[in-house]
Amino acid sequence: MEEKITALCESFIENQTALKKVFTMESAYIYPIAANALTARGFRADEEKLRECKSIISKNAGLFSFLNGMVATPFAVNLSMKDDPKAAFDRTAGFYAVIKKSFDSSSYSALLAFLLPDMIGEEQLESVVARGRELFQEMKKKHPFLTGEEDSVLAAFLALSEKDNATLIDDMEACYTLLKGKFSSQNSIQSVSHILSITGGSVREKVEHLTELYDMLKDAGRKYDVYTLATLAAVSILDTDNEKLRDTILTIDDYLSGQKGYGFFGIDKGTRLMHAAMLTADLYDAAQTTHTAATASTLAMIAAQQAAICIIIASAALANVD
Repeated sequence: MEEKITALCESFIENQTALKKVFTMESAYIYPIAANALTARGFRADEEKLRECKSIISKNAGLFSFLNGMVATPFAVNLSMKDDPKAAFDRTAGFYAVIKKSFDSSSYSALLAFLLPDMIGEEQLESVVARGRELFQEMKKKHPFLTGEEDSVLAAFLALSEKDNATLIDDMEACYTLLKGKFSSQNSIQSVSHILSITGGSVREKVEHLTELYDMLKDAGRKYDVYTLATLAAVSILDTDNEKLRDTILTIDDYLSGQKGYGFFGIDKGTRLMHAAMLTADLYDAAQTTHTAATASTLAMIAAQQAAICIIIASAALANVD
């Protein structure tokens, strides 16, 4: 296991380094999430292909204007893993045209447009988007002041669930109620409740498994903050006991602490801990023995990572408000 952890971490660091060469002046928070997309799928960053994908996006930015922001780098990384990046771009553009009818033109819609083609066919798109919109409206009814356009991404992921809408909403609300007694950030609690609702099992057991893992890490001197908690929630639903998850997260966190960009003057400890959780999910999700468990946990982790990107986008937008 130690060799697997080291190899995974080395690949993650190498992918970040390569991305920084191709995409300059990007948010420091985007590089690790984009690098993990490659690492989780066993890819090493191909700088030449990444530049090709960057060029494809740049040449078509006028037709797809919301790719000019922070979504552009994750999208280019996504394209670089395709055999035919231009064909993948064109397919994404087609998905975007459908998505923006229900969720408006935004970076969040663009994010969905390049994520969904890996999960569904074109014939499913309209029904998934329509269902996502229904779930989004239900979310807004329950929490009008907490639910913003960034939640449209999670709503679309929820629309991929085999659970019916009423069950999903009930699970979300039950998770939210239980989590309120443990965590103070309502926005973070809402994201976590959405992620937990994707998976099976009783609400109480899922919440208790998450809070136990959180406490175990806190007792070890590690603490998750407002947007990293969603990633821990995705890890907590893996079919692995909490002690093993805790030990792996701590091992990876210790490894990262000695890497460039993660030291005293680098990314803060809370964000580093999120990266350790992402890599832990990469490690154990690949080893899941049942297809159903792997599908649920993978979907939850993707949702958690995109929740983090959405917060980064939203934070950047607020920073630019006069």
